Amino acid sequence: MVANITSSSFLTTDQYADQQIEALSGEDELGRDAFLTLLTTQLTNQNPLDPMDNEAFVAQLAQFSSVEGIKGMQASLEDMVTGMRQDQMLTGANLVGKKVAVEGGYFDGGNGAMSQGSIDLPNGAESVIFSVYDPASGDLVFRETQGAQLPGRLDLNWNGYNREGELAANGSYVMNASIVRNGKLEAAPVTTMAQVKSVSWDPEAQELSLEVGDGDFVTLAEVERIGI
Repeated sequence: MVANITSSSFLTTDQYADQQIEALSGEDELGRDAFLTLLTTQLTNQNPLDPMDNEAFVAQLAQFSSVEGIKGMQASLEDMVTGMRQDQMLTGANLVGKKVAVEGGYFDGGNGAMSQGSIDLPNGAESVIFSVYDPASGDLVFRETQGAQLPGRLDLNWNGYNREGELAANGSYVMNASIVRNGKLEAAPVTTMAQVKSVSWDPEAQELSLEVGDGDFVTLAEVERIGI
């Protein structure tokens, strides 16, 4: 009699565990319905001489509930990230056509229009060399050397004319500045009001980028102030 019961379709706890591991290792995930079907089958066909332990039953339910909770949390986080990305893209779209203060020296100017940038001189400078370049060709368009400067912010102004005193073509330019301090030449980052031409999403950095030059991008976090 015992032999007949044991050789029937009843599953022992160990047999069920092996069956569950095999199901989990398959290509398809074990979903809620599949889990409940598998559990119901086990309870219906378990060997009455070796029934499933209460502790094992509770542990399996708890494990399944934990996995379901983690999946639900992951889905909520993905929805939140998607919403944040959409909000940032909307914010970036509103900046297109406006001017933002960014470090790098990019700006649109020339044709006699006055363009302005600035550099910070926390320790002053013995002299300042201010240059304007054509970023497309790399050609030097304008250069000016100024004398000693006190600590603070120094405004750099370009009237839109080249070194020969002729009108420079209207277009994109970049300002560059170097200072002499303690007899040594040092680079000084230039901040300009650059026009935002487009916005894009950087999937690697997971942040918004603003195009302020021909192919030159800055992050939204790098914007110091926004103008019209």
